[in-house]
Amino acid sequence: MKRVHYSWFILIVTFFSIIVAGITMSSSGVFIEPLEKEFHWDRSTIALAFAVSLFLYGISGPFMAALLEVIGLKKMMLGAMATLVLGMTLTFLMSESWQLIIIWGGIIGLGASLFLTVLSPYVANHWFVKRRGLAVGILTASTATGQLILLPVLAIIIEHYSWRWAITLMLLLSIIMLFMIALFIKNRPQDIGLTPYGQEEAIEEQPIQQKKNPIAMAFKGLFEAIKVKAFWLLAGSFFICGLSTSGLIGTHFVSYCISFGVPLVTAASFLSFMGIFNLLGTTAS
Repeated sequence: MKRVHYSWFILIVTFFSIIVAGITMSSSGVFIEPLEKEFHWDRSTIALAFAVSLFLYGISGPFMAALLEVIGLKKMMLGAMATLVLGMTLTFLMSESWQLIIIWGGIIGLGASLFLTVLSPYVANHWFVKRRGLAVGILTASTATGQLILLPVLAIIIEHYSWRWAITLMLLLSIIMLFMIALFIKNRPQDIGLTPYGQEEAIEEQPIQQKKNPIAMAFKGLFEAIKVKAFWLLAGSFFICGLSTSGLIGTHFVSYCISFGVPLVTAASFLSFMGIFNLLGTTAS
C-alpha cells in the first residue's frame, strides 16, 4: 500500500489550526449582546475591540511572513496558538471595556494573524509542488468550515449557559491544537528527509545564509509590492471584502438580526449558512 506523504499531515494540522483561529474572529458577532447585557458596555466600544483585532491581524501579515522565513513554521505556529490561548484565558478575568480592547483586539488579534494571513500559501509553497492550488484552496476554506460548524454551536452554548462556556470551548480547542502542532508540525520536508509532495528529485539545498531582520524584510517586501499594479488591485478587492464580510457582516449581522427579534441561534445559523458557499467556492476556485 502506498504510504501517505507527510505533507498531507502538515495540511491537516494546519487546516484545523486555521479553523480554531478563524472561529475566534468570526465568532465576534455572537458575543456582542452577552457582553452588553453583563457588563453594560456600549456596543460601539465592544465593536472597537473587534475592529482592533481585524486591523492588527491584517496589518501584521507582511511581518508574519518575514518571521516565518526567519523563525520557522513550527515555532511561529506554536507562538501564535499560545498567544490565542493566553488571550482567551484572560477574557475570564476582564471587567472593564479597555481590557476587552487589549485582550480581544490586541492579543487575540495578533494570535490569529499568522493563521489567517500568510500561513496557507506558506505551507502550500513549502510542502507541495503537485496539488499546490488544491492545498491553498483547502486551507483558505478552513475559515469558512469553522464558521459553518462552530458558530451555531457557540450560539447554543451562549443561549443555554453563558458566553464564558463558549470561550471555554474555543480555549480547549486551542490547547488541543497547541499539542497537535508541537507533535506533528515540521519546518520543512527536508527536516525529515523528504521532498515536497509531487517533487520527484531533491533539489540541492542552498548554503545557509545569515538570518535577516524580519522588520526590514517586511518593509522591503512592501516597498517592492507598492510599485506593482497587481498589488493595488488585490489590495483594493481584499479591502472591500474585509470591510463588508469581516467588518460589517461578521461583526454586526448576528446582533442586527437579534434586534429584529430573530433568536441568537437562528441568526448564527444564517451566518453559518453563508460559510457553506464560502467553503464550496473557495475550494473549487
